[in-house]
Amino acid sequence: MRSFATIPPSIWQTELKKLRGDVDAIAVHYHLTTSTHSNMIGLYPLPLMFLAYEIGSPLEGASKGLRKVIEAGICTYDEESEIIWVHDMAKSQVAPRLSPKDNKVVAVAKQLSMLPICSITLAFYIHYRELFHLGDQPILDEYERAFRAPSKPLRSKEQEQEKEQGQIKNLDSRTGLSGSEGKKDTYTHVRENEPEDPFDPPRSVEEGKSFLLSKGLPPRYMDQALQRLMRGVLYPCDIEAWIEEVRGAA
Repeated sequence: MRSFATIPPSIWQTELKKLRGDVDAIAVHYHLTTSTHSNMIGLYPLPLMFLAYEIGSPLEGASKGLRKVIEAGICTYDEESEIIWVHDMAKSQVAPRLSPKDNKVVAVAKQLSMLPICSITLAFYIHYRELFHLGDQPILDEYERAFRAPSKPLRSKEQEQEKEQGQIKNLDSRTGLSGSEGKKDTYTHVRENEPEDPFDPPRSVEEGKSFLLSKGLPPRYMDQALQRLMRGVLYPCDIEAWIEEVRGAA
């Protein structure tokens, strides 16, 4: 448990400005940054029932408040693993960037190593891998392997490849072409501008997963694509490249 947390007064003109008029959302925000379960990297388990109990709100109110904070782009929540990521917390509580010899590098690595690898924790690792020199930490070897290699299939390699090929064929049959050359996508997350604009971030991880599957993304690239999508830096050409890579390996 942290003995203190740094919350600058300017937060009323930045993050909390987005939540004005929503008491539940403001309570959730302060809980995320000051809770006894929170940590300096802003990445930790948070059961929704615990959140509701702590802020003294019914489950529905806590859920609504959390949804508003997510929609404001302040955090991401994985309902399946019940892990929260407060996006800028590590930046404000640790530092925007660390030198390789800073003792905080090891401290951050230890915090992350206690969490299971999932879409949110891997996204955190990828975002801060270079900023905090996490790739050099032996305690995070599993994260580094997950970053460098495709995710381990739950079924046999042959079955997974068959599934991926089926998804690609379905995509081609619907569009006549693959990627940005096909019919313009009408999904709400896609910008109505040039084909090379990045996709808009989804409101939740689950919505992001559904969107990526609808685009024909091979499952082995889900974690990598999801973290890019959540940060607003995933482009149509990225998905096209992954689809072509699977075709080439078949």
